[in-house]
Amino acid sequence: MKRNKAFKVLPVLASALVLSLVAACGNSGTTKEANGSASPATSASVSKDPVKVTLWTPMNPNAKAVVKSLNELPMVQEWAKKTNVLFDFQHSSGNTPQDDVQQYGVMVASNNLPDSMLWNWNSVQGGTAKMFKDGTIIKLNDLIEKNAPNLKKILDANPQIAKQIKADNGDIYALPHLKVGQYGQYKTFSGMVIRQDWLEELGLQAPETVDEWETVLRAFKEKKGVIPFTLNKSYPLSFADFAGAYGVAGMSTIANASSFYIDGGKVKFGPTQPEFKQYLTTMQKWYKEGLIDPDFASNDTKTMDAKITSGKAGAFYGFIGGSIGTYTPALQKTDPKAKLAAVQYPVLKKGDEPKFVQASWEYDNIGTVITSSNKHAAETVKAIDYLYSDEGAMLKNFGIEGQTYTKADGQPKYTDLILKNPDNLPISQAMAKYFIANYGFSGLDDDRYNDQYYQLQAQKDAVKLYAKYANNAYKVMLPPVVLSTDEAKESAKILNDVSTLLTEQITKVVMGTVKVEDYDKTMEQVKKMNIDRAVEIYQAATDRYNKR
Repeated sequence: MKRNKAFKVLPVLASALVLSLVAACGNSGTTKEANGSASPATSASVSKDPVKVTLWTPMNPNAKAVVKSLNELPMVQEWAKKTNVLFDFQHSSGNTPQDDVQQYGVMVASNNLPDSMLWNWNSVQGGTAKMFKDGTIIKLNDLIEKNAPNLKKILDANPQIAKQIKADNGDIYALPHLKVGQYGQYKTFSGMVIRQDWLEELGLQAPETVDEWETVLRAFKEKKGVIPFTLNKSYPLSFADFAGAYGVAGMSTIANASSFYIDGGKVKFGPTQPEFKQYLTTMQKWYKEGLIDPDFASNDTKTMDAKITSGKAGAFYGFIGGSIGTYTPALQKTDPKAKLAAVQYPVLKKGDEPKFVQASWEYDNIGTVITSSNKHAAETVKAIDYLYSDEGAMLKNFGIEGQTYTKADGQPKYTDLILKNPDNLPISQAMAKYFIANYGFSGLDDDRYNDQYYQLQAQKDAVKLYAKYANNAYKVMLPPVVLSTDEAKESAKILNDVSTLLTEQITKVVMGTVKVEDYDKTMEQVKKMNIDRAVEIYQAATDRYNKR
């Protein structure tokens, strides 16, 4: 479940310490030299003598369900054989991102550091730059230059990726999790989903414009007697997909950078733009007409799931794997003809291309850092660099040939140990028991994983549809900027206050208890809360990023 931070104009729970924890639904893989990626690496050991390196990382839920430690993975054991470097994994015992942050803080404060750490470093205020300044981790530029030929080749051929992984001063602090090259093109995994069978039954086409969406939602209400569009209060969506149609970033329930966007090189805050009122006008109208779930502000995950799987909802925002892949079989148990399908992100005018699309950068802030306690830094870098090679990426993503995959026409195909697991494990957990493919880890992503993980045709179609306009997102989404510690603290306080106010007021506007015209008063309050200062902070960070 990766992102991400990934781009989505969505609600987020604010925290001064946790900005976001992206469980990247990563796929890992290889790339061709023509695409500027790694060439096959030798299988020879990177260390003459066996080396043991401790690596702390929170464990992905899929892995936690089937193993006690990543040390148990055959892929990890084979990795050690190939490199002669054994990574001894240490895992957070927490069950939530907040628990992980707390344990990380205790570990650093006590100076009881492992040799290396793997995480989404957006989870630490100030990020890796502050960690280096505090003496927790070391700089990797020279180590990569001398000991990471596969990663170096990728960075040399892809300056935009080198820019993403560098700090504003040019330092590199993490060995990144990357999507790049021939098998790393899909940088999106979620979007709008609709009941395709109902569209066909009613003689309707998949909606593209806001007006077409209104027509479809009204038909669902009047002719099917269902909730046309449902939402989850804690889910990263607060009508944000429709806000993008009006050319602005939407507002979520979390105070983070998701409501900022780029317009002509300038950073803007979506909810304070004139177009946002147009969007609110439409949402209020839809709510009044019953086109939006009346319980949108109180739905939890279970409630939303129940509405969809019982056939009481016609459209929603969801994930290719966790929504289409989960809801479809549940629906078909009682309605064999039920079909879900991905739908293009909304636009205002027919033929326009959506820009505010769910997408992620090649680097998602997940990577391995080397701490100041590490006495085998060169060997650590060499061993992780193996995962940027063709051979290493195959091991990481597909496991051991003959055990978890075979090759057919030169392409890796998972065996029944994964696709039809004898212990009846879901595919995601079967993968996690043997190798690292469906979550973030240093190395390369491989879209060929999706081709098998997404077993339904609707899922295969969805990833292509969502990816169709993903490149447009880079025209409006904030680059992966880094805030200084002081900037992070200041902006977090501003956004916490702003988010609380806007979440309340936008909900009231949509429900019609506050007039759209009165939203001007809310914007005046937001101004007094120093939202312009937050914009300045992100503008400065964006300018620094562009100069890297």
